Amino acid sequence: MKLVVFTAMVTTSSFTLAPIALCEDYRTEVTGNYSEFDSDFDSGDNYSTNLNWKQYFSIVDTANLPLAEAAFLRKASSFSLWLAKSDYENDYENQESNVRSAGISYFVPNSIFFVGVGITQNKISYEYRYDSESEPTKGTSDWVSRWRATLGVAPVDGLQIWSDFSEHVEVSDYWNLNAKYVKPLADQRAFGVEVNYFEYREVDSNAVHVSADYYFTHRFSLGAGVSQYWGDAPDDGDDTSYSLHARHFFTENTSLQISYADLDYSDSWQLGGTVRF
Repeated sequence: MKLVVFTAMVTTSSFTLAPIALCEDYRTEVTGNYSEFDSDFDSGDNYSTNLNWKQYFSIVDTANLPLAEAAFLRKASSFSLWLAKSDYENDYENQESNVRSAGISYFVPNSIFFVGVGITQNKISYEYRYDSESEPTKGTSDWVSRWRATLGVAPVDGLQIWSDFSEHVEVSDYWNLNAKYVKPLADQRAFGVEVNYFEYREVDSNAVHVSADYYFTHRFSLGAGVSQYWGDAPDDGDDTSYSLHARHFFTENTSLQISYADLDYSDSWQLGGTVRF
């Protein structure tokens, strides 16, 4: 099983559409998610939770835009904090992973350029035993820190292209290129597509992810994605995964999102909620 986390930053737009009533601007966004994973080869419990707090440098105007993409299309710079916890447990093993992260996304005024910088820390605790009668072996790692950075351009309204970089990872060994485009349409509708490409030169493998979303109204959207992994090593095969996701804003500042992913040897689902103010 190969899992890749995909992220997007923000860009700008200046489209003119018919007014959308009851739009409410915001400056703070808090999102929480719960996920579960089910493997074909393992009956253990595997789940995770995360909490993301994002503070924008200026008020995000949601008028005439899909609510889910308002910050993206308004080119909203922000500061964010992210906390995540994942647990895996079976009859002989219990592992807990904790991640905390902080970062800034900043768009250079009067230019097409944007940058991001942040730091991520992770710690692992584990407990395992060889059989039901043996004494458990326990351990906890120290917090491990890693700096990360993003460089990108927003050449036209609604389009962003970027690459992510990480401490201790050589560009000659690993490269990624990402793009996202959102196009508002008439009658509160919109369309968005995102493409992520990863090249792991050190192990001769590649991955690509494509997802698309259709916004039926400024509050409701449905989307689907496909990911393909392939490698040149003799024992490396091709993996393909598919995903479906939906998001609905019950009010102008509260939403519920759900997603499901079907991988070659496992599947997962995620439920999340967002509050803005």
